[in-house]
Amino acid sequence: MAAIDHTLAAGSTATARTRTAVGRWLTAGAVANTLMAGTYVAFSAAVMPWLGTKDDADFVTTMRDINTGIENPLFFAVFTAAMAAPAVAAWKLRRLGGGTAMKWALAALALYTTTVLTTSGINVPLNQMLAHAGTTDPTTTRTDFETTWNIWNGIRAALSTAAALAMVKAVRLHRRNRV
Repeated sequence: MAAIDHTLAAGSTATARTRTAVGRWLTAGAVANTLMAGTYVAFSAAVMPWLGTKDDADFVTTMRDINTGIENPLFFAVFTAAMAAPAVAAWKLRRLGGGTAMKWALAALALYTTTVLTTSGINVPLNQMLAHAGTTDPTTTRTDFETTWNIWNGIRAALSTAAALAMVKAVRLHRRNRV
């Protein structure tokens, strides 16, 4: 028999409205983290291997265009929601007494925060280097960019996938404990 997190089980002082709000934040976090994981995995599995078949000048130009195009309001909304929603859900769960769902939301938050730090500390600076490298030597530009960017994008893909799975676990625990 599955263990029930008694801090959120029936009989808790939490109101149905608060529990519903927590469920929405958890679900939003699961969706946002899944979308971010999908973005990073798509780059690792499809975009970068395809781009790797291009000559150096085409690689540099296309990657610059991709970096410019991805910086849009929808991307930034999902990128931000993937961190904000687990944080809000964990805060609200803490106010309800914590429990296992809160621990999974916090795990997702930690994993995704590491993804954000990786993005801002490694991938974005590489993207900026690529944007400002000029066009005189695309071979050197590509060499300085491609391998490191791909390695760290793979790490982002793994971290954000783990964050998405943690959020799904938090949602399931929260729903299971609605008894």
